[in-house]
Amino acid sequence: MGRLLSLAAGVTPELAADPLAFVTSAAESGWRATGVWHDPASWTDATTAAVRRRLDDTGLLPLDVEVIRLGPDGDTGDAVIDVALALGARNVLAISAFDDPGPTADRLGELCRRAGPELRVCLEFMRFTAVRTLADALDVVDRVGEANVGILVDQLHVHRSGTSFDEIAAADEHLFPYVQWCDAPAVPAGWTTREIIADALDARAVPGQGELPVHEFAALFDDAIPFSLEVRSRALRDGWPDPTERARALRLAVEAAVDPA
Repeated sequence: MGRLLSLAAGVTPELAADPLAFVTSAAESGWRATGVWHDPASWTDATTAAVRRRLDDTGLLPLDVEVIRLGPDGDTGDAVIDVALALGARNVLAISAFDDPGPTADRLGELCRRAGPELRVCLEFMRFTAVRTLADALDVVDRVGEANVGILVDQLHVHRSGTSFDEIAAADEHLFPYVQWCDAPAVPAGWTTREIIADALDARAVPGQGELPVHEFAALFDDAIPFSLEVRSRALRDGWPDPTERARALRLAVEAAVDPA
């Protein structure tokens, strides 16, 4: 079967408040696994039950639930953890807006203990967050010290943050329970925070259709580590307005990139 490939929730942002439709779309477009976006304004216990039934009916594996936004004003992490456990997800994604690593580590530790051994809580590093690089993320997870803490490595953010492949290769692979894969232009349109965020939301590409060393990146990780296809792209949205057709087109393109023969 090869590496497990999962449809990231960001591919169809128009379904962010309708996770049942997103899971349905992922299944109908042929994916084996999927992410789930937790919208705190609309998610209810009925949502959890309906999404779990749809996952069970389709056989889709819920690879991750996102996103927990850590910060001094509080977060929805407890609710996201509980949803992820109820859905049978493998991972939860978190990002941080705390000014220093101490509070980030403290809160991550609380979430890890709530999650228990069956669920990994993964901190993503991004140039425009408080945890900007892999080195920053490693510092935080070392402070956490929980067996179920992890780091989410995204190809785009690796490149934009200046994190090297040597740094990834030198880290404990156990810290990377899954990876986000994509392509993009080698250089963004600009380096301001606003431009880098727009780059992440609109300018990604299918692996092999941009300028990043996608196959060298993929080779850093054992085939047992799943890849979430975080191809959030204005071009994809414009080319395939229907979410299911977009998800299917992305799957076919990614499978061709993984196995060109």
